[in-house]
Amino acid sequence: MCKGALVRAVAQHRAEQSTQVMIRATAELIEGGGLRAVTVAAVARRAGTSNGSLYHRFGDREGLLVALQRDTLDRLEAEALAVMELAREQEPEAAMRSAVRGALRLFGQYRSALRAFFVEGQEVAAFEARNAECLRRLSESAEALLVDRLGVAATEAAAIYRVLFSVGATRALFTEEQMRSERVGDDELENVLVRLLRR
Repeated sequence: MCKGALVRAVAQHRAEQSTQVMIRATAELIEGGGLRAVTVAAVARRAGTSNGSLYHRFGDREGLLVALQRDTLDRLEAEALAVMELAREQEPEAAMRSAVRGALRLFGQYRSALRAFFVEGQEVAAFEARNAECLRRLSESAEALLVDRLGVAATEAAAIYRVLFSVGATRALFTEEQMRSERVGDDELENVLVRLLRR
């Protein structure tokens, strides 16, 4: 590799790393305070960079949020599809438990991002297409698993997915303390949802 190409490769690597630091800083701000906590100045401070660097890379606050949304939903989809692929390889009872457990884990893990992009960001036109694509991919994959592996009718699979999604959405919107004084643990939720799947 010639010296010029090496210098370009190193510069590109640094730029990619810097971009990821800015995206992580944005995610941390969302985790702590939702979309309203994300300002260009706050992200620049947290990322240890300048406002100008953020504007140069992302154009504006919305461009930064769209980059985070794309990164986050790509990871969520990949993890959800991996959960469903694992479930496809298991016996029906284990598949049900594995899929439900994985879904509950992901809803908890991505709680802040789901709230930010799907609830707080409902009025952000730039989020609409990617949110819809994510929802479509997740529902199609989950419903196919229910139909193909567990023998559930397509309309019933759609209804079951909506129930599971509703539980997850509730977990993204509210804490256990907000829901009621007695905590309902993941194991109990898993058992109830698996009973629903058994019909």
